[in-house]
Amino acid sequence: MWQLLESLENSGYAIWLRESPSVLAYATVLAAHALGMAILVGLSAMIALRLVGFAPRLPLAPLERFYPLIWVGFGVNAVSGLVLLSLNPTKFFASPTFYIKMIGIAVAIVSVKLLRTSVFGHPAGLDRMPVPMKGKVLAGTMLASWGVAIVAGRLTAYRFFTEWRTVLAVLTLTVLLVAGYKAARRLGLSTKATGQGRATPSSGF
Repeated sequence: MWQLLESLENSGYAIWLRESPSVLAYATVLAAHALGMAILVGLSAMIALRLVGFAPRLPLAPLERFYPLIWVGFGVNAVSGLVLLSLNPTKFFASPTFYIKMIGIAVAIVSVKLLRTSVFGHPAGLDRMPVPMKGKVLAGTMLASWGVAIVAGRLTAYRFFTEWRTVLAVLTLTVLLVAGYKAARRLGLSTKATGQGRATPSSGF
């Protein structure tokens, strides 16, 4: 198995792609991978955020139209990811972080697919009924899985000590951001309620 991976890594194709100064080599594959990730994660995360309660006034039903683009992004990301993997397979297959990334991607993709059937399966009453709990759970799972996959994917370039320090920093920052959002939301609701309480009825003149 490792001999096959080493032969792939040392093949003329892999060496050319890694070392060629042409913009059509490594740079193009890396750009395609970033673009595919932006489309796939960006659009699916937007749908998931709407399902968990962000932007509640945004109509939910039209968001299903993004699914074809989501699958295009997934295709671009998958093909370019396989090409990047072939350039250094011995390193990736020996890294636990790589497997964490793959698990995160798999869970996120399954969640994306299940969301379409469980939430968008009844479009007629979609915006008149509350989001089902199953949809919220799937959306939250997808967001968490994308976060794990993106962080793990980035950390494959670093050593173990740097990896786990970065994981701790990401977790800390996430907690602070969530706490800050909740505090700002409560402050906004409190300010709105105070303003409504001070409003005086019109005199009728």
